[in-house]
Amino acid sequence: MIRKARFWVAAAALLAGCTAARAQDREGLRLVDLTARFDQVATATAALDDAARVAAFEQAMSGVAGNFYARARRPERYTERVLANLKAYPEKRTAILAVGRDFQRLMGPARISFERVLGPVRSAQPVYLVHSLGEMDGGTRDIDGKDTLIFGADVISRIHAGTDMTPFFHHELFHVQHEAGFGGCKPLWCSLWEEGLATYVAGTLNPAAGDAALLLNIPAPIRPAVDADRTAAVCAVVPLLDSTAPDDYASLFHGNAKLDGFPARMGYYIGYLVAAELGRTRSLRALAALRPAEARPLIDQALARLATCPKEQA
Repeated sequence: MIRKARFWVAAAALLAGCTAARAQDREGLRLVDLTARFDQVATATAALDDAARVAAFEQAMSGVAGNFYARARRPERYTERVLANLKAYPEKRTAILAVGRDFQRLMGPARISFERVLGPVRSAQPVYLVHSLGEMDGGTRDIDGKDTLIFGADVISRIHAGTDMTPFFHHELFHVQHEAGFGGCKPLWCSLWEEGLATYVAGTLNPAAGDAALLLNIPAPIRPAVDADRTAAVCAVVPLLDSTAPDDYASLFHGNAKLDGFPARMGYYIGYLVAAELGRTRSLRALAALRPAEARPLIDQALARLATCPKEQA
């Protein structure tokens, strides 16, 4: 009972101090750094048994970053995932907290160089830096019905440590900027364009960046596997363009799923090739300004130039 009481006192203090984690950017991006919040909860619950620790975590993190930590958002093996990350946290703590400490210093110059070419980045939604329970290094998520940019300090500390993160930040900042004119587009071709264009923007703004910096090597090198038979890869994607099925999306954009015979996350590279094809005659700003009704026929034309597919696929 004493341990639980101590935890609830700590949790109440965390709730009261939540606003201290917020950094208001007068230019229109508000960063909410919650790495310290996770650290305090992980530390305060360390002595609890497993069941009590998960329950305490859920209560303390309820409503934090909207519904990001809600069990209902990702119910599959929720208890196991929370426990695994809490138990692994002590050995990763220093690296994760370092991401929180250095985050604005790292992202600031990347934002300046991005805006110099593509204009200001604005968002009514906060940008959250969280311990993502292993889910992500960065990306947009539906948080309480709104597209929200989330950075995962845990994954950043694992896969970006010691690297130039500028291309990564450019990719994610582009999504924030692009969302204003392209949000709400649901078929798979929309994701192909959004992710491919973000990758192309990052590569164009960072011409020395290799596939590792553009994350085209996770979970295995994507470019060489696609280029080995680019026609087959493109023609495998074409029939899925109008799909809204989660499994089809996963087969092109998740690291743990793929189309038979092709690499995981192939959609990023196919989308990049489409953007590069259209970028032959258009600036980055012109590509970013395309609305869905304008972009779709251009995407179809680019895919047709990249590969001649059987008529039933075209």
